[in-house]
Amino acid sequence: MFLTPIRLSLFSLLFVATASLPYASRPGAPQVMTQSGLVEGSFDGSSGNDAVFLGIPFAAPPIGDRRWRPPLPVQPWSGVRAAKQFASACSQLSSSWWPEMAGRERLDTGEDCLYLNVWTPNLNHAGKIPVMVWIHGGGNVEGSSQIPPLAPALARKGVVVVSVDYRLGILGFLAHPALSAESPRHASGNYGLLDQIAALAWIQQNIATFGGDPRRVTVFGESSGAEDVCHLLASPRSNGMFQGAILESGVCMDSLYSDFRQPQNYYHNHGPGERLGLRMAAALGISDGSHALASLRALPVDDLLKGARDTEGADFGVVVDGWSVPLQPVLTFADGKQAPVPLLVGSNSDETTVFGKASPLATENSRPGTIAQYRAWLKHEFREFAEDVWKVYPAGTDEQVPRIFLRMQTDYEFGFGAHRLAAATAAQGQPAYLYYFTYVGRGQFAALGAFHSEELMFLGNTYWKSWIRNARDERLADVMSDYWTQFAKTGNPNRGDQSKWPPYLSESALCMELGRVVEARATPNRAGYEVFEHILKARLGEIASFEK
Repeated sequence: MFLTPIRLSLFSLLFVATASLPYASRPGAPQVMTQSGLVEGSFDGSSGNDAVFLGIPFAAPPIGDRRWRPPLPVQPWSGVRAAKQFASACSQLSSSWWPEMAGRERLDTGEDCLYLNVWTPNLNHAGKIPVMVWIHGGGNVEGSSQIPPLAPALARKGVVVVSVDYRLGILGFLAHPALSAESPRHASGNYGLLDQIAALAWIQQNIATFGGDPRRVTVFGESSGAEDVCHLLASPRSNGMFQGAILESGVCMDSLYSDFRQPQNYYHNHGPGERLGLRMAAALGISDGSHALASLRALPVDDLLKGARDTEGADFGVVVDGWSVPLQPVLTFADGKQAPVPLLVGSNSDETTVFGKASPLATENSRPGTIAQYRAWLKHEFREFAEDVWKVYPAGTDEQVPRIFLRMQTDYEFGFGAHRLAAATAAQGQPAYLYYFTYVGRGQFAALGAFHSEELMFLGNTYWKSWIRNARDERLADVMSDYWTQFAKTGNPNRGDQSKWPPYLSESALCMELGRVVEARATPNRAGYEVFEHILKARLGEIASFEK
């Protein structure tokens, strides 16, 4: 089966000899034989060994009857397939982020979107080199493998880089009883996560022909992309497909997820995934019955996207389905059953300044503005522990509330999880490297501090439309890409000519500050992390009590 540990198919055996043939050299375009057929890319440098291959299919198009099914194998092709332009991003609504982040109003999108891109500096096969696999962010409802353009800067430092598209939102994460009934696993949802696993399987089968080492694969992602990397760490379906992981501003073991079918007695927004699917179908005018699934699959994609947007509480994401995500990830990590690989993980000092009405990128006002509103927010989120959080993050006046709330929200949603994952990895005996990104921009960006996703500009040395770069930016970009690629090469970000990045140890709790200074320091904000840890453990106790 496509998502199980790799077995050579009869088709792949036919290509074993062909795949090792020499590559086309200049002036012709570079060609590589994959297990599905020959692809032709473009040279990406002056050496003749640097090339990029865009829009390579790693699974069959998930359209028609394949909508809401696990990804299926690619149909092999004959002749040469052009791989010189990006494929469409997966279906999504337009985003307020794209004009500033990407300099365009919208992306080309569609359901036929299961493609990946490969940048290699090693076409001549001078030994196999490490591979970095990028999982884009965007809340699992938007985003693209094209944005941000990290790969060229990283590939120049001696790694093969692969970026992946995967199904999003209602198309990527809908759970529904009718979908579960047709599944041999009796599960539904998590199709976007299964797409990522299918891409990792493709990499295991094919990346050696691009000069990459399938035994040295590092997955990395930011925001929901990092959260997905965390799910890959916890999922038995991706076992053995990667040997390192980098998680930027997102993890999966600091919170609790919707169960696939069973109601859970915690938080107010975690009803069963299948129940949300039934409610969503009803909102789209489809009643539960024998024809429900066919009717859902027949709906135009725009109707699905707009229906999900307009239905209150229709927040589609990963669910605990008993198969691809067998347990609450926090329990998997607590039992030490996650993939035993080195980690690099961290967060930014001012993550949440770009969320809420004060940010030009925000679409809604989610911030309390008075002490009364702040206390009400804490009560809704933390219930009986609201006062404990207030004691660590108190506000004396209404004017202090915005600043205190942003500090609390950043620690709660980002810093706590990064610290917790580093500690869990170190406790398992694996190396963990924790960072804290603090770089503050200039002009209109200064008020945002070190905001969510800002570090990606430096990692790829490509900047938002309104950002005016300077020499200090270039230096930090060089340092960060060195750390990231060195980690991919060795499982350790340190190289002799850089500031030493100590591994995380519970007794010292050191992290690496990445900003206007680059140096090791004590992990900040730990008093808040201790409160959030206490609350999470109490919620886990509620789950155990409820399931009995």
